[in-house]
Amino acid sequence: AINSNSYKSIHITSVIEVHSAGKRLRTHTHTHIAMNQRRPPHSASDTSGMNSNALARMHQQQRQGRQSATSTIVTLIKNWKPRTTPKLTFSLGLYAVGIFLAFFARPFPVTREQFEKYEQKLRLIDGEEGGLGDARLNAEDAYRSTRMELYQTKRFGWRLRGGREKSRVLELQRKEKEQWRAVKALNKERERKLRDARSELGIWSDEGVRETKNKFWEKYEGGKVFATQQTFYDAFNALLYGRSDDNALEFMIRWTFTILINFTVGMFGAIIGFTFALPSVIYGFGASFFSFAIFFFLAVISAISVVLTLLGVLYGGAIGGVVGAVNVATNNALRLEEKKREEIKRLQQRQQQQQQQQRQRQGGANGSENFRDFNDNNRDHMD
Repeated sequence: AINSNSYKSIHITSVIEVHSAGKRLRTHTHTHIAMNQRRPPHSASDTSGMNSNALARMHQQQRQGRQSATSTIVTLIKNWKPRTTPKLTFSLGLYAVGIFLAFFARPFPVTREQFEKYEQKLRLIDGEEGGLGDARLNAEDAYRSTRMELYQTKRFGWRLRGGREKSRVLELQRKEKEQWRAVKALNKERERKLRDARSELGIWSDEGVRETKNKFWEKYEGGKVFATQQTFYDAFNALLYGRSDDNALEFMIRWTFTILINFTVGMFGAIIGFTFALPSVIYGFGASFFSFAIFFFLAVISAISVVLTLLGVLYGGAIGGVVGAVNVATNNALRLEEKKREEIKRLQQRQQQQQQQQRQRQGGANGSENFRDFNDNNRDHMD
């Protein structure tokens, strides 16, 4: 009866102990106590079990989501019909061709005779007999000396001074223009002879493909530098005018996509620059119109495929990292919420225990008083 939660149960049990009442009253009393008993609160082990079960269900749902995504991709690949989506099929085919040309294709080999002719024409360009080496050097030296003399002679207000100084400046300007034309003519003649020598190899040779790839990676480095500089400017502006109320996850997501956007703009700029610089490379090898068109098309497709692959890897890694960070943050939030709930339950259990102890103390005191009153009444009745 002391472990019960009801005053009435304590009082009736005390009466049973004194009078040894019949079976009917005892049965009624036990029934009354069972009806007044409260459901015991969950223990800490039960709560931790419920939390572990919730976390297990959450991890199982995540695994099922990943498996369903993988199965969805596999199903799409199996059910894909190329004839029903001709544009997608054509785009994927061009992408595959571009990747093959960029990383797996090999240029046409150069024969020994072609290489000997190429070397012979290169020696004739800057050689002693009929070469342009000494003539170009002398013309460039004369142009630089004339330009330096003009810079030293031309002073502020030389047009208003008149006389000998003005005529000297005008004479040097004419001389500079004539020497510049001579240098340009020599360089143009050298480019023509160099193009004639490279035509022995062809744009499809090792030298032509190597120069084309070097041009692409040069533009790629320019795009990467642009993305780095733009990210630096964005960070500087964010320090000056940005918000400071973002948490760690929001900050990471925002800057991840800022870097990706800058890199995307830089890569598309690299493709545009490579597209405009490619004709001069092809023309430098003396290619025909048909060869020019085919090589230009395939080189641009290959450059676009490489850039799309790089962007795909970057975006895939960034999205995967963001999703992982979001999952980690979600799990941490759930754990914190579970800990808060456990603390609240512990506080409630402590309050319930305190209230129960108070009720037990009050019920015990009242029961003893009633027991004394009942004994007094019993003595009077016996007397």
